[in-house]
Amino acid sequence: MYFRILIMVALAGCSSNGNGAKADAGVDAYFSKCGHPGDPGNELGIGKFCGQLSDCNSTPAAPLCSSLGDPQTHFCTKTCQMGGPANQCGTATMCACNGGGQCGCTPSACLGP
Repeated sequence: MYFRILIMVALAGCSSNGNGAKADAGVDAYFSKCGHPGDPGNELGIGKFCGQLSDCNSTPAAPLCSSLGDPQTHFCTKTCQMGGPANQCGTATMCACNGGGQCGCTPSACLGP
């Protein structure tokens, strides 16, 4: 009986919406240009995956989730100053600014070649 219930649950998770398309994967699915589940971040926590702001509670040096400024990114960050100290963002990160002058520590891997 347990095996039958398990199969029914698995099949329900693979259901379609009636038009032949797969059903929405739900809140656990993220499109992300940068920041993916399991990313640990650097020694300051910058780059750690976050789905929401509270996911950065364990990284006091990087208390913000980048999705606040760009909903297509999901990593813990903090504000920084362009031209500030070289170590302000920690290992494998850079201070990057958007067109509005807001600057945040960003994993170097997210900034392209």
